[in-house]
Amino acid sequence: MTINDLLLLPDGRLRAGWRLALFLIVFIGLLFGMSLLFSFTRQAPSVALAVFVQAAAAGISTWLLLRWMEDAPFVSIGLAWQKRAPGELRQGLAVGIALVGTLTAFEWATGAIRFESKTGSGPASTLAGVLMLTGLLVVVATYEEVLFRGYAFQRLVEGTNGTGAILVSSVVFGGVHMTNPNATQLGTLNTVLAGVLLAVAYLRTRALWWPIGFHFGWNWTLAVLGHPVSGLEVAQLPWRVVADFEPVWIHGGSYGPEGGIVATVLLLAGSAGTLRLLRNAEGRPEGLRSSRNGPEASAGGEQPDSAAKN
Repeated sequence: MTINDLLLLPDGRLRAGWRLALFLIVFIGLLFGMSLLFSFTRQAPSVALAVFVQAAAAGISTWLLLRWMEDAPFVSIGLAWQKRAPGELRQGLAVGIALVGTLTAFEWATGAIRFESKTGSGPASTLAGVLMLTGLLVVVATYEEVLFRGYAFQRLVEGTNGTGAILVSSVVFGGVHMTNPNATQLGTLNTVLAGVLLAVAYLRTRALWWPIGFHFGWNWTLAVLGHPVSGLEVAQLPWRVVADFEPVWIHGGSYGPEGGIVATVLLLAGSAGTLRLLRNAEGRPEGLRSSRNGPEASAGGEQPDSAAKN
């Protein structure tokens, strides 16, 4: 085996692993550079600024690698607005809202949590807060799906297989949340489970609309109901959820319900339901078909036959 064999595919393109490595180098470089730049212009970083920097780094690095390595447009990662896109977006949104609503109702009915009023916010400021929250979480859901289920994940699928890509990307997705305030081992596990669900949804649809809808619906419902979102208080609303008893592993405590066993059960149930909901013609995830998505099988961003059928 020669150096060229290690670096290049038979058609002369870099192997998927090297393209993934280039993406990570560009993304980390952009993230570090923009963070450093903004650190000289503001005394105290804000959540909105952090989201902007991360979203810009994810978007620019994805665009650069798609143009440079794949000769493909940005939407080829699964953002093409096809006929089926609105339905997938609505479906993911509905599932995310339903799971968090069910989780909250169960924990409230069993006395694990209660709602507590806060003073100082009138109707106008509450409405403004919800609108700002909505805009922020749309950006968060979109850029995190582009980052974790976009170019990097798709190169993992290309270079290995769907199962390996799901496991690696989901563990990384859970790992980056370990630095959040009040993070727990169970919360990390739940985030890994959410990553599996989102990755499978991408492989089933070959688009990011369902994952974006679910991601936004889950986070938005948590925030609007007054929960912390992965340990972060992202909304200033006149109410909040307070944990009412120990142990924390049941309801998640200050990390929010994503750190509790109830979320674990619902994510497992939601994943099973999603597999049935998004069942393709052959009844298996597209990315797990070795005959069509084996190592180095795809040039990146190509839509499978099932997408054309829809």
